[in-house]
Amino acid sequence: MRFLFVSKTKGLKLLFLIVCVLNAVVVSGQENLVLETDFEKGTQKWEKRGADTVSIKTTKKEAANGQKSLQIGGRRENWQGAQLNITNLLKPGVTYLFTVSAKLKAGEQPDDIKMTMQRGDNQFEGIAMARVTEGGWTTLSGRFRPSGGDPYMLVYIEATGERTSYYIDDFKIEVLEAPKQSGTLVKSDFQDGTAQNWLVRGENVQMFSAALGDRRFLKVGGRSEPWHGLAFDLSSQLFKGRTYKISVSVKLADDQPADSLKMTMMETAPDGKTGFVEVSVPREVTEGGWVTLEGEYKATTEGYNLVVVVEAKGSKTEFYIDDFELSVP
Repeated sequence: MRFLFVSKTKGLKLLFLIVCVLNAVVVSGQENLVLETDFEKGTQKWEKRGADTVSIKTTKKEAANGQKSLQIGGRRENWQGAQLNITNLLKPGVTYLFTVSAKLKAGEQPDDIKMTMQRGDNQFEGIAMARVTEGGWTTLSGRFRPSGGDPYMLVYIEATGERTSYYIDDFKIEVLEAPKQSGTLVKSDFQDGTAQNWLVRGENVQMFSAALGDRRFLKVGGRSEPWHGLAFDLSSQLFKGRTYKISVSVKLADDQPADSLKMTMMETAPDGKTGFVEVSVPREVTEGGWVTLEGEYKATTEGYNLVVVVEAKGSKTEFYIDDFELSVP
């Protein structure tokens, strides 16, 4: 058995920052495209978020596309980073797709990069989160639907690690129209040794990439509550009124007593209220073989953050997951 990497969650601090309102740069000529910043011609109205130590600058050291990206460093708190004021840019009631590419500076350990919307002084709404490394660019993608009435809106990019340095590139805001969907939409087999955008859920929970023979999978440990486990943000893939099939293979780690595992969809409304929908019925799982958790989920909400969670009934049970798939039945 080989273990390739480990990560650990930290509590996120959300602090108020007084900012000046800047005009957004609107890109025309491309259908549904509201805003695009590629940093080829400077910071393009992005600002530093945090203390004087925080720095943002364009650099030719890394680029997802083109010649330049935006480098963020000098952070001392996990909420610090780079931000863009988009006040008055978005229309209330319209759903938008936000995307950005991120990569860690050389020498940084894998970390969770998060895209968040600050709506006025003290309302914060997560848009997307992904595990990012120094080895390549990772795309964060999520939806946001403004309700109107917010005094200002700031979209910002932060890292869980308080001192993590990183690059961002190819930020876009697009009007989201429900696309045609068929077959497999998302698949995670973990054969590349990364978490493939899966995240830990719960304080002090740890996630490892493990391998047995030629097969690679994820292991979760460090759990202390039944709801602790692994999570995957599917917000950008699920559309109201559509039904999806979700499946994942699970197996207990060595020397773990039999336990019951299940999949649940966590639905978080724009106002922060959270509900849970059971995707798969609980199934008994052992260390003796892989078990498939599967079920259907009908999206009934618009503008919600939708995260599928794999959890165990036992608060300290350690388990593996593999071969996750989201598809249209």
